[in-house]
Amino acid sequence: MDRLKLGRRGEYLARLYLEQKGFEFIRANYRTFHGEIDLIMRENDELVFLEVKTRTMESARRYGRGALKIDENKRRALYFAATQFMREEKVLTEGLVPRFDAVEIYLDEKEQTRVHVLYTPCAFNM
Repeated sequence: MDRLKLGRRGEYLARLYLEQKGFEFIRANYRTFHGEIDLIMRENDELVFLEVKTRTMESARRYGRGALKIDENKRRALYFAATQFMREEKVLTEGLVPRFDAVEIYLDEKEQTRVHVLYTPCAFNM
């Protein structure tokens, strides 16, 4: 499975995982000049911007946790993209507090089934 398909599969599994926890889906793959937000969801009075990192178990053993790839540049890009989304969608976002979370999805190499999920609320602040 190529990287794009692996990433989309992880985003889909992350969305299902969070919806089971009571999150409301708003949008996937929101793109701006600054970058892309994988998932935008709502939890109570918070607007949650999610970065999803998907790896196979083999890749995780070789390269480490996916969340370690969310560096300062990525956080800044997510912040600017989130700010733009909130400006464009004022009616949808009014009164909601923004939050940045991370979801790591680890998949079985052969079957591409979810093996493990690491969810980090408030993964970073801006």
